Amino acid sequence: MDKTSDAGASVRISGVIRGHDMTIRDGFRAKHFGEQTFGGLMDPVVMLDHFHMTAPTFSPHPHAGISAVTYMFEDAVGAHVNYDSLGNHGPIHPGALHWFAAGRGAVHTEQPEGDGHHVHALQIFVNLPASQKYDAPYAFDIAPAEVPEVLAAGLRVRVVSGESNGIRAAKNGELPQPFTLLDGFLSSAATFHHDLPRGWNATVCVISGALQVDVAGTTRQLSAGDAVAMGLSADATQAALAIAIRAEAGDCHFVILSGPALNEPIAKHGPFVMNSVEQLNDRLSAYRRGEFGDLDDEAFPQLKTYRTQG
Repeated sequence: MDKTSDAGASVRISGVIRGHDMTIRDGFRAKHFGEQTFGGLMDPVVMLDHFHMTAPTFSPHPHAGISAVTYMFEDAVGAHVNYDSLGNHGPIHPGALHWFAAGRGAVHTEQPEGDGHHVHALQIFVNLPASQKYDAPYAFDIAPAEVPEVLAAGLRVRVVSGESNGIRAAKNGELPQPFTLLDGFLSSAATFHHDLPRGWNATVCVISGALQVDVAGTTRQLSAGDAVAMGLSADATQAALAIAIRAEAGDCHFVILSGPALNEPIAKHGPFVMNSVEQLNDRLSAYRRGEFGDLDDEAFPQLKTYRTQG
């Protein structure tokens, strides 16, 4: 990792990080970023995967202490089908978001179903604060038509959650905590500006093309597969940190993920993220006792295949 720089007492900016290549059999490949990748500046995000999936890959599995968020890019082909132990089942279409707040624990899986489907998406694990880790799990969806956009010459930015440039997403009231997810497209030499609130961190990830990020007098150059993180401390005198994103030669596609930094201890075991080892062991025991529920193979016989593939 490149050295994190302080662009002022209250502003921190990471170096440019290349996503870790990850593959699972023939049907899944991703650029992976973990919670330690940026020296804590991803907080509240604990995992980001920019992935492609062309075949069922993951068997039904548990989550606790986080929100597991799936955002489908508009160029995905076909649907990504969600199943969970809360009784939710249905497709996540290109341009849509599915937010699964696992809270004290639930089981789910998501798979492409049908011939010729190509899921192109983000999988984001957003940490829940200590006060919400034992809340009841729930899920909600944002349909493609519900996503507003920031539009200007040379740019289009989908405001999937949160807000930017005076545009607010449709279902912010259903989020467990404030969180902004922006899906942006810039033409060559176009610039997008976004204000990061005091006490928040942000991660900028390049999906395709190349761009320049300018923050508090510091510049980072990124290409596809790269990311950079930044934060404005809660005790900063300024209300927001101005982020400028400029396309280099040619068009580019990027995402911004941002939320209030939790600054809480993490005890992690796979898709379980709690604040202590004692809590982690408690949730693992609860899962083994069947308290997270399960997915019914009789109701969904295709899940039998996923269990053998996962």
